[in-house]
Order: sequence, then C-alpha cells, then structure tokens
Amino acid sequence: MSASLLQISIALIISITGIIVLTRYLNVHAFFALLVSSIVFGILVGKPFLETISSMQSGFGSLLQQIGLLVAVGSCLGMLMEKTGAMEVIGQRIIHFFGVRYSVLAMTTIGIIVGIPVFCDSGFIILSRLISSMAAQSSANSAQLSLALSSGLYTTHVLVPPTPGPLAAAANLNFSEHISTLMFISLIASIPVAIVSYFFSIKLGHSIKASQVITEVNHEENKISAWKAFLPLLLPIVLIASASIPNIITLHENFISLLRIVGHPVVALMIGLILSALLINGKDTKEMPSWISTALKDAGIILLITGAGGAFGAVIKTSGIDVLLKDYVSNSSSQGIIFILIAFVISAILKTAQGSSTSSIIITSSLLAPLAASAGFVSPAQLSVLVVAIGGGAMTVSHANDSYFWVVSQFGGISSRDAFRSFTLLTLAQGLTALLASILIFQFV
Repeated sequence: MSASLLQISIALIISITGIIVLTRYLNVHAFFALLVSSIVFGILVGKPFLETISSMQSGFGSLLQQIGLLVAVGSCLGMLMEKTGAMEVIGQRIIHFFGVRYSVLAMTTIGIIVGIPVFCDSGFIILSRLISSMAAQSSANSAQLSLALSSGLYTTHVLVPPTPGPLAAAANLNFSEHISTLMFISLIASIPVAIVSYFFSIKLGHSIKASQVITEVNHEENKISAWKAFLPLLLPIVLIASASIPNIITLHENFISLLRIVGHPVVALMIGLILSALLINGKDTKEMPSWISTALKDAGIILLITGAGGAFGAVIKTSGIDVLLKDYVSNSSSQGIIFILIAFVISAILKTAQGSSTSSIIITSSLLAPLAASAGFVSPAQLSVLVVAIGGGAMTVSHANDSYFWVVSQFGGISSRDAFRSFTLLTLAQGLTALLASILIFQFV
C-alpha cells in the first residue's frame, strides 16, 4: 500500500530532524546520519526493510558513478595548485593588477578565482599571508581584507562547479552531463553575490580591529610565471564551456567531436591536473605522492557523504512523493518561485543547524530531486537555477558550528565576537543575494 502525503511529510520531518540532531548534538558523522535517516524514512513510510536497503545501494552507486572521478581529480588539482605555490602567485598578480588602492576588491577577486578549484578553508589559510602586507600598504584594514578574501572564496566554493557541492547537486538532479550550463549560470549568479561581498566587507570590517596573525612565510622566490599559474585553473573552465559551442553555431563534425571530448568535465579537469603537475619543481617531486594521497583522502570523505545523500534521495524517490505532490505543485501559477524558496529554506535550515555547506547542498538536492520535474524544473538551465538557490541556502549562515567560521576568525585575526557580527552577517547577505539572483535568472530561463 502506498504511503499518504501526510505520512511521507511526517517521515521527512522526522528524518531531517534526525540528521540535525545526530550531526549537531550527538557528533555523528554526516555519512552515518544520512544512512540512519534513510532507513528511518523507509520504515516510517512502510517500505520493506530490504527494499529500502536496495534503494539506498542503488542511489549511492548511481551518484558516485556520475561525480566520483570529478571530485577525485578536482581535489588533486586543488591540492597541487596549493602546494606548488600557484595559488599564491595568482593572489599576488591580482593584487598587482588592481593596485593597493583597490585592495579590498583585489582580495574579493582572488577569493572568487581561487575558490573554484580549492576548498575555501585551505584557500584562506594559504592566502591569509597576503593580508598583513596589503593592510600595511593600503587604506583598508586587516578585517576588511579578511572578510573580502573569505567571502570571495565562499562564493564560488558553494555555487560554482567543480567544487563538490554543486557537482553533487547536479548529479542528484540528474543533469551531470550539462555541467557547462551549471557553471555558466552559477558564475552569473556569483556576480551580484561578489558585489554584495565587496561592499559588506568594507562596511562590516571598518570598525573591527583585527590582531596581527603570524603566518609561515616562504622566503624563497616563487619562480612560477603568472600564465603558468592561471592556466591549470582557467583552461578546464574554458574547455568545459566550449562543449556547448556546437549547440550555438554549426561546426564540422570532427571539430564537434573534439570539443565534446576535451570539454567533458573529467577530461578537462585531468588536463588541468597535468598542467598543475608540471609546476612542481625538482626538489618537491618526492612530495607529490603524499600530496595526492591527502587530496584523495579528502575526496573520499566527500564522496561518502555525497553517496549517502544519494541513498537518502533514492529512498525518498521510491516513496511516491513526486506523484502525490504533482497536482498540488503544478496548479500553482508561481510554482517555480515557490519551489526555489522551499529549496533555499531547507538548505538554510540544514546549514545553520549542522554547519557544512556541502552536506546541506547534498541533502537538499536529494530531498527535492523527486519533485523537481513536477515543479517545472526540467531543462538544464532551470535545474541550474535550482542549484544556485540551494547553494544560497547553504551559505546562510556561517557561525560557530562551521569550521570555516573559525578558520576566518583565527587566521584573519578577528575575535569570535567580531566574527559573529561581521562574517556571519556577511554570509547571510550572500545567501539572500544568491536567492534573489536565482529568482531573477529563473524569469529568463
């Protein structure tokens, strides 16, 4: 017998509450919290236990099949960009381009660019060494520069693939083959978020006195040229975007095949990884295996959480909730905007409760995947907008249960009290801006 809408709704509320309680208050790893909640949901909607386990296995494997290689290769690319010093070269070049007069804008831009392939935590730790020297040369204080850098990193880390959150959301929503569309739309949405980040960093950081943070500085001159530092980061983005060119203009069949090969996200990221490996100098060659091992270890944790999110989504999908809600959702003239708001709120609740943006994106996209088509989200562009809305929720808000909050506070020299009234408010503004951007873009897709 099929479960009723009320029964499914109650099961969802209990399951989501369970995830929050397990991760936030009982310190259970998100992977196990998702597995337990999947089983509880299946039991509450009356599914046979073994059928629930089978659905979980199917959802887990299906999701990893779609994004496993992307997350692994992307993690290795980010690690090599960090260890070879390419990230620092990028930061220094951008600062030189903008000049010390526009140091806050330079820091925001650095964060946006570096945040695409590199986790925001490690990105801020490495690039925070630029803050002291910039503050000494410009009219901006250290707090403003720290907020600009942290919010820039946060923007693209949460919104733009190939970071794991957006990739997992695309896989959950079953449009992984259209990553270029997601990348294009999320980059557009990132523009207003970055603008808000810039102005709020100036405003909120103005009255904050940040302490001097001593960071380990590499006194050896980094001999990597600017174009070599930027190439492993920018070329994969260009290649992935190029895969969409045949949809716009008519080209020779052989050229179309070539673009589709090099524009495949896995191939494009592997090309970037090879280019980043070429930046390793002779004395660091022996360190490369340990760097890759660390990157793959980090990727493995993310993939386990992502797969568990896929398992949860698969169990929800088999409950029949999409069929039960189809008529209700489709009868609303503003169904798309309502669905975007629902996505944002669920993601924001999860983010605020358990701290991880990536987990919030994975769980929310898993929950909403069975309902997306019924709500009118069918095309890659529409689904991309939905991912942006989920990402906006996953920004709202960063506080004491988020590791990134403490990274920004400690390495930025900002007291926890000041971080609450600056960085936490800044992430709220970022999330709301991403929501508004998703609603606006939805009107045109």
